[in-house]
Amino acid sequence: MNQAWLYFGAVVIGWIGGGLVNWAADVLPGWHPDGSRPDFGALWRDRAHYWVLAWRPNTHCSRCRQTIGWRSPAVMASAIVLALLVALRARSGIELVVVWFYAFFLLAVTVIDLEHRRVLNIMLAPMAVIAAVFSLLPFAPEPLAMALGGVVGLGLFLVLGIIGRGALGMGDIKLAGVIGIMVGYPGVLYALIAGALLGGVAAVVLLVTRKATRKTAIAYAPYLSLGAIIILWLQLGS
Repeated sequence: MNQAWLYFGAVVIGWIGGGLVNWAADVLPGWHPDGSRPDFGALWRDRAHYWVLAWRPNTHCSRCRQTIGWRSPAVMASAIVLALLVALRARSGIELVVVWFYAFFLLAVTVIDLEHRRVLNIMLAPMAVIAAVFSLLPFAPEPLAMALGGVVGLGLFLVLGIIGRGALGMGDIKLAGVIGIMVGYPGVLYALIAGALLGGVAAVVLLVTRKATRKTAIAYAPYLSLGAIIILWLQLGS
């Protein structure tokens, strides 16, 4: 019975988290360093219906006068699956909450990069601080491993970015550092290797199917995020 309630709670958390990811993907890209800010209140009122209409793509919303696309239900389904997978391995309530938080953050990064080709500083900077604080928790990487993970992730991708002459954007480089803080060292190496392999496979598939050329810019953050989620999941309960 307790397990049944846990999985039911994970579905609810995934549903809430998916709605928040959809909202963040609409709101945060409008936050610019030049001082302009989106109208958070209006966007919240317009987008709050995602929790209700998320499973009905191509539905017209009478409030915001827009059509609900396939992104919304895809994100909701992904968030619920992630929440359930985390619930399967987590051994404590705080571990469960922290990894849910990380997973939804990485899902939001993925959606925004796919849609806007941007990895937002407004997301990375707060998460770096939050993940550093989380390193004080019993199950998390120790502060030294956390700091080393951040330095290795940032430094390694900075070198790769310089060698690749722009193949990696600064957003990807900073995301690698944040992932390092999340998973610590040596977890960051496994996460980045997994992300690189996933990105390489995706690039080959796009080239073979002629949906991209060698000069096509490919969103890299989704693969880094997926690699990080895999390592976070494997670290659960250890």
